[in-house]
Formats: sequence, structure tokens, C-alpha cells
Amino acid sequence: MIIFLTVICLILILILSLILHDIKRITKDLNYINKNDTNGEVTTGTSLPIIKKLAQACNFNLNETHQLKEKQAIQNRQFNQMLTNLTHDIKTPLTVSIGYVQLLTQQSTGKNQRDLVRVQGNLDSVNYYLHYLMDFNLIREKSKNLSVTQFNLSDTLQKELFNYYDQLTAKHINAQIEIAPKVIVNSDEMMFKRIFQNLIGNILKYASNDMDVTLKNEDGIVKLSFENQTNENIHDSNQLLNRFYTADNSRTNHSVGLGLSIVQSLVTTLGGRVNLETDHNKFKVILIFKHLQTQKS
Repeated sequence: MIIFLTVICLILILILSLILHDIKRITKDLNYINKNDTNGEVTTGTSLPIIKKLAQACNFNLNETHQLKEKQAIQNRQFNQMLTNLTHDIKTPLTVSIGYVQLLTQQSTGKNQRDLVRVQGNLDSVNYYLHYLMDFNLIREKSKNLSVTQFNLSDTLQKELFNYYDQLTAKHINAQIEIAPKVIVNSDEMMFKRIFQNLIGNILKYASNDMDVTLKNEDGIVKLSFENQTNENIHDSNQLLNRFYTADNSRTNHSVGLGLSIVQSLVTTLGGRVNLETDHNKFKVILIFKHLQTQKS
């Protein structure tokens, strides 16, 4: 009897050991699958029914999750493509309409001209938000696949400033520019262009007279700053990165937060950071990039 009980105990211990061993194995497989992008399944080393059922249940859930991820990825790609097509379809007739209204405004007088100026303002607002919608879509796409090339960041910044020369002159904004020559970086040039366009556009909307733009490469760390005077008192600089924040509550168009939140998202996607400095009517945006493999040629 004692021998029989001993054999039974040994068998139970062996079975329990096999169960624990397979549970550890399944747990290890699940941890690996959860941490890696793989279609793998959990495996077992025994034919115990309870373990086989556990493995089958785990694999069923893994397959369901994988199918859901694939379906979600397809829907995301379709959504991004639809958003891209839609924004471009809107952009073309909007650009034509803006140009046509500008021409009519120049040829009109009195009440007609005032009405056309209001129409122009509304079209500009639509164009403003359309570009930010395009930027949001750009960030979604670039967050997974940056188009990294080697380019001259100094030249890119100078070209963008030159493109806005007429608008800055029309606003009587005097630019003080200090750009280190030939700062060569490995990054996504399109993203940098959108960063510069957003920051210069922000200056055009809010600068009162002067602006300062600097680009430096200090021991491989790229630092850019855009500084301007504004007619508005800035009380809480931290709020300016909130896309829903507006410096003046009575203003319903072109919130400050929307533009700067876009810049912050673009900069973060490129591995940089944004610092804001404010002093009453003085406003400064500082961009810092530490991992662009920079060089001076």
C-alpha cells in the first residue's frame, strides 16, 4: 500500500512538474510575442489535455488580435489616404478662390470691397486650418517612416525665410538673421520646412515689428530660435503649446496653441524638443536637436 501511494505521489509530482514547466514555457512565449511584432504562437512540450487546451485558447486569442491589428492597419492606411486626397482636393479650388477674390478686391470700391475683404478673411481662415490638417496627417505618416536624407539645414532655413520676404516686408517686420553656414544634418527635410513655415507664419500673425532668427551648431547640437515682439501680453507660456489655447479669448480665429502644438509635434517626431521663453511682449521659440548626426562642411 505504501509503495502504491509512493508511486501515485511520484506520478502526481511528475505531472505537476510538467504542467509548471509548460506554463512557464507558454508565459515565456506570450511575453516574447507581446514585445515583438510577430505572428508566432505559443507551444507546449507535453500532450497533457489541460495544457493543450490552454495553448489552443492562447493561440486563438493571439490570432484574433493579429487579425484585428491587420484590419486596423488597413483602415488607418485608407483613412490617411482619404485625408491626403481630401485635403489636396480642397487646396486647389481654395487657392484659385483666394486669388480670384484678391483680384476682385483690387478692382472694387466701397461696400463691395469691404464685403470682399471679409470673404478674403474667411478664405484665409479655411486655408490656415487646412494647412494644419495637412500637418497633422503628415505627422501621422512620418511618425512611422521618416524620409531621412543628408541636407544643408542652413540653406533650407534661408530659402524658407526668403519665400516669406514679401509678406514680412508688407507687415513691416524687420528680420535680424544669424544663421551658421553649412550646417549639414541627417533628417527629414520636409518636416523641417513645415516647422519653419509654421513658425514664420506665427510671426506674421503676431509680431509687432521685429523678429530675430538664429541657427547654431554647437558641438553637434543644433539650436534654432525664433524671437519676436508681439502686441499681446503673454501670461502663461506653458499654455501656448496647448492646441486649443487662444491668447485672446475674444479671438475665434487662428489660435496660438494650434500652430505651436503642430510645431511641437513635428519637432518631437524628429527627436527634438521645444522651449518657450516669454517676457511681457517678447516671445521666443527655441528648438533643440541633439541626434541629427550634424557636421560642418
